[in-house]
Amino acid sequence: MNDDLRAFLDGAYDTHAASPQAIAEALAARAPTLPADDEGAEALRLAEHVLLGHLADADALQRLLAALPAGFRDAPGGACADAVGRVRWALARVGDAADLPPIGEPSRWRVLQNVLLAWIATGRGGDASRTLRESEPQAAGSPDTATRQAFAACANNLALHLREGPRGNAARDALMLDAATIARRAWQGAGTWMHVERADYQLARCHAVLGRGDEALAHARSCLAICEAEGADAAERFFAHEALWHAARAAGDADAAGRQRDRMQGLLAEVGDEALRTWCAQVLQDLPAH
Repeated sequence: MNDDLRAFLDGAYDTHAASPQAIAEALAARAPTLPADDEGAEALRLAEHVLLGHLADADALQRLLAALPAGFRDAPGGACADAVGRVRWALARVGDAADLPPIGEPSRWRVLQNVLLAWIATGRGGDASRTLRESEPQAAGSPDTATRQAFAACANNLALHLREGPRGNAARDALMLDAATIARRAWQGAGTWMHVERADYQLARCHAVLGRGDEALAHARSCLAICEAEGADAAERFFAHEALWHAARAAGDADAAGRQRDRMQGLLAEVGDEALRTWCAQVLQDLPAH
């Protein structure tokens, strides 16, 4: 059973963004028999993300929670108790409950991403924006590094989700930029140089997707400068040049974009890890030639 669940989870991570409804239905079917162990907890966290973050279906998540085995749902501690607590808090937060169930940090910041995405999908982008802004000083003031990092990841993942989503909604676009900017500030206080340069990568990509070439170039150059100052490996520099490619395209500079493509091609052979090199090669192949 656990081997089958592990295989399902591994496949679901690759397909859930493209087929969230199918993954949600598969998770619902598994709910009554989920084991009260780490993989069962992982499955519930995935259900939280898919049903709230992708489908904004709080009712379906509530039904899935109720279908869990009693030993899972009422576990007194450990990974299952944490996953159930996250879901209960998220459902209460999405539904504007007057009293929220207790939740520890950093779990609150890890689940907040899915609450905000559910609000955005149901027309409550203003609530999502305000909550993200109001949460920043509280998370930044925590003495716990894991808590600060969880909030930084929440903001980054929110920006990524919005960047990969549909365009044409000014409020969503503004929230995307806010989230990416907040993520960079948060990583400066909670992470390493690599977190910060990847936050610059994210900001460059977010500005580029909106056609804001000057802003995209500034962040992409910062991303590459940090990589060079820190002696980053070929893969890290590859993606810095990818950010510069997108920024140059947004700025309307085809020649500069071509030079960035050449730099990416040159770095490809230097990427030592085979799986990572394959990923980089696919990224390069997917870039439009003109």
